[in-house]
Amino acid sequence: MKEIIFSPSEFAFGYSGCKRCYYDLKKDNLRVSTTFPSIFSKLDKLQKEFYHNKKTDILNANIEPGEIKTDYEKLQKSEILKDKKGRKFILRGKIDAYIDHESFYSIIDFKVTDINEKKIELYKTQLLSYALMFEKPNEKCLKLNPIKNLGIFCFEPEKIQSVNNNPSFNMKTKYYPIQRDDDYLFSFITDIIDFLENPKPSFDENCSICNLKKNNF
Repeated sequence: MKEIIFSPSEFAFGYSGCKRCYYDLKKDNLRVSTTFPSIFSKLDKLQKEFYHNKKTDILNANIEPGEIKTDYEKLQKSEILKDKKGRKFILRGKIDAYIDHESFYSIIDFKVTDINEKKIELYKTQLLSYALMFEKPNEKCLKLNPIKNLGIFCFEPEKIQSVNNNPSFNMKTKYYPIQRDDDYLFSFITDIIDFLENPKPSFDENCSICNLKKNNF
């Protein structure tokens, strides 16, 4: 069987969201396109420009000294991996930043979201996937080994103040470390592949995309 390609970012809002829509996406490549607001792309660009080559103390977090790198723009792919039942898969995606600590690396992901410790569970599989992608890349991609730390760096708008008579956002930030647990990730992906090998689930009445599909397909 041909290996399945997973994007780490699809786990939080794909498989963990509407199961029918995720099944349609992975099995039939059926997707309903939605417009991603361009303001988030601009925020992403500004964040990367600001933090590139900065020292880790700017994160105000308990992270070992190192230098933040945000300029790796290439689509990263893992080598062919196998789940706990021996089925093949590949991880493919882009990261926001990694930290070079000279003898090891960390991977961090920028999130414009409300600051809440529950975000750790929401984005755990995404960060675990990034670590595996970079420790076990295919032959054309960047290898970072070992990856010791993972975390999400959250940005939450706090207030607007005036700077030279122009409005300026103050951003509250918080770094949440994520514990490395490859066994958890392989179990999670095994569950997903089991799900995809089962019959197609019913439409979810609480999903607006499912309701759109029912009316148009």
